[in-house]
Amino acid sequence: MDKITRSDRFEAATWIPVLFLITAGMLVLFSVHLSRKEVRLLADGHSRVVYTYSHNVAGVLSEAGIEPGKYDMLSHQPEERTYDGMEIKYRAAFPITVAADGNDFVLWAAETTAGQALQSLGVTLGELDRIQPGADEKLQSGDTVEVIRVSKHLITQRSEIPFREIRRTNESMDRGESRVLQRGVTGLREDTVEVTMENGEEVDLHLVQSEIIRVKQDRVVEHGGNTLLSRAGRSFQFNQVIHVTATAYCPGTAESGCPIDEYGRSKCTGHFNDGITATGIRATAGNGQEGNPHIVAVDPRVIPLGSRLYIDGYGFAVAADVGGAIKGNRIDLLIADHSTAWKFGRKRLRVYLLPQEL
Repeated sequence: MDKITRSDRFEAATWIPVLFLITAGMLVLFSVHLSRKEVRLLADGHSRVVYTYSHNVAGVLSEAGIEPGKYDMLSHQPEERTYDGMEIKYRAAFPITVAADGNDFVLWAAETTAGQALQSLGVTLGELDRIQPGADEKLQSGDTVEVIRVSKHLITQRSEIPFREIRRTNESMDRGESRVLQRGVTGLREDTVEVTMENGEEVDLHLVQSEIIRVKQDRVVEHGGNTLLSRAGRSFQFNQVIHVTATAYCPGTAESGCPIDEYGRSKCTGHFNDGITATGIRATAGNGQEGNPHIVAVDPRVIPLGSRLYIDGYGFAVAADVGGAIKGNRIDLLIADHSTAWKFGRKRLRVYLLPQEL
């Protein structure tokens, strides 16, 4: 058996502590290595892998520069212990506006749908109410959820139904004449309408029911079609007949017996008492023959100046003059003698407008 020398004992005493320190150091390094964890952090849509020695989720977030707020979304509790391969999800809250009943509410949320946002605020929807965007639509920062209050009610509306005018031709009546065979009656309809309101404004009208309260009656008018005039054994064409109120006047000259005042104005024609008509022809009374027609004053809007006429009971005439009081369906017949003209009075006559050439 070999003897252990003093030098051997010295070497053993020297290396044992060294080996102990080396072993302890290796154990420390190994334990440190074991305490490092690989964690996947998904923050606001961005994913990254972090190596951490933190023992809890709060530490990992702190290392990443994230300080969770009250309304932020976090997949784990801050105090939850971390482990290798752990996945932590974080999303910062963002503002959402909810417009309802005339008010705007601001809600902070990290992940929510339009329907959840209303639920968080305690906003309820009626049977017809709707929201924009839809209840299942995911919201983004700055989005606005609009609550649309919808209501419907019925109203009754009455409206008139206009009647038509039915024209019929009667060849036994002269052209220009007409008579009403049946008066027109306006119909009446009652509609029941559904009105849709959104947030107090009318957006749609829907006819639910329509009922005729009074049936319309069309107006039937008979118009003359005859254009052939027979007088004194002679027949000739005319364009139309007009019913007029007729008066008479004289040329307004002293020779006709018309009173002239101190200013030279005649009773019949006023200042225009020079014996010349408005069309420039001499105011000479005719006898109603085709070659010597009467001169009449007319309203040119009804009977154009220069028109050839036939006046029932008086014969042929020409529209050659105007008068301040001759408006509408009126004529003034020129008579040579003032006294005779004054006695003429007012008469209802039929005036036929003739073609320029018979």
